[in-house]
Amino acid sequence: MGFVAFAYAESSSEVAKQVTTELKDSGVIAAQDVPSVSSSVKTLVESGATVDEAKNVVAEAAHQAKAQGLKGKDLAAKVHEAVKARKAQFEAAKKKAKEAKEKAKEEAKKKEKKAKQKAEKENNRAKEKADKATKGFNKKWGK
Repeated sequence: MGFVAFAYAESSSEVAKQVTTELKDSGVIAAQDVPSVSSSVKTLVESGATVDEAKNVVAEAAHQAKAQGLKGKDLAAKVHEAVKARKAQFEAAKKKAKEAKEKAKEEAKKKEKKAKQKAEKENNRAKEKADKATKGFNKKWGK
């Protein structure tokens, strides 16, 4: 957890370099694939992915590409395709969250308006009762 919090303080380029180095060192990607994969990781991190998410997406895509016998530019294209799909998911999630926030804001305004109307109505009733009582009092005492 501490690593993830620290990674946010770093630039996306530094995070991408770190993730691709880890993937290269673990044998997931080859040294020649580092530059192209690094740009994909950077794109993911800039889209809001955590370091672990970016690492997992790239690693999974690289494993699938290797299983298909892809190398070099083809492997990088497969990784880029997976990153593009994940980025679209992030954007859709952000849009959905924004819509939910706006809807909650609208509903809060409606509730506030309804509560205000209810308070005004109760205030008017109390005022009417007070006026009625005052009229009755005035009638009784001849005012």
